[in-house]
This record gives sequence, C-alpha cells and structure tokens, in this order.
Amino acid sequence: MACKLVAAFLTIVLPACVLGVQEIAFSAGLAHHEYLQASQKVVYDTIFVNVGGGYDSTTGVFTCPTPGLYMFQFHALSHSSSNMWLELHHNYAYVSSIWGHIDQDYAAASNSVILRLAKNDQVYIQTADQTDLYGATSEVYGTFSGYLIAAVNEDFPVVG
Repeated sequence: MACKLVAAFLTIVLPACVLGVQEIAFSAGLAHHEYLQASQKVVYDTIFVNVGGGYDSTTGVFTCPTPGLYMFQFHALSHSSSNMWLELHHNYAYVSSIWGHIDQDYAAASNSVILRLAKNDQVYIQTADQTDLYGATSEVYGTFSGYLIAAVNEDFPVVG
C-alpha cells in the first residue's frame, strides 16, 4: 500500500532534475528611482540571473516555460516619506502584496509565495496605487525573483 502511495505521488510531482527538465530561475533588480501610477507593471531592469530565459526585462513579466511549482519573492524600498504598494499577479489575478510608508524615512517590505504554474502562465509585479520606489545603480533594494521548485507531471486548468 505504501509503495502505491509513493508511486502515485511521484507521478504528480518530481524534482525537475529527475524529469530531465531544464532548470528555471531568475532574479532581477531595480537600479533606478521609479515613480509609478496605479496599475503599472514594475520593470526590473538589472538581471542578476535568468536561467531558462523566462523573465523579460523589457516588460517585467515572467512567462513560465515549464509547468510546475514555483517560488517567487519580491522586495522593495519606498523613497523617503513616500508610499509603496506593490502586488504580485498571476495571469492578471491578484496573489499577494506589500505596502510601506514612513514619514521622513524610507520604508521596506517584502513577500513570497509558492504558485503552481502551467506553461505560458505569467507572473509580474504591479502597483496598486501611486508608488515611489527607491533605487540606484549602486543601491539595488527592489528585487523580483523566482525559481522552479518541482516540475509537475500532470495537466491542470489555467488560473486567471
């Protein structure tokens, strides 16, 4: 009985290396000051790593090349005395957010999620309201990163 349960589990979720799937990981940073209106995507312009080519630094969107379970993290720093309100979206659907404001100081926030993605699903960071993000070439505080935890060996409906 236990062997059947283990075998059933392994047919659903296996590490990417076991399935022969290419590794997927990206990490990008904001290397400039950015003031954005509500509902604008944040375009992280400095690429630290983009294994698998899923992150597009011209649009700020990660497009899933391999179905599976993914970990995403995003971090930001508001400009002094300014608001920061960012949301992580999966196929246009809200998933999680960060918010920060401190009078006469900078505010930092971060969040992380694990999502189950189908091939070509999109994940990105978008503003929920006017947002003033601090960044400079030598001071990268805002980042957006994600990586494949495990490939999923089954079809599932697209979310969003």
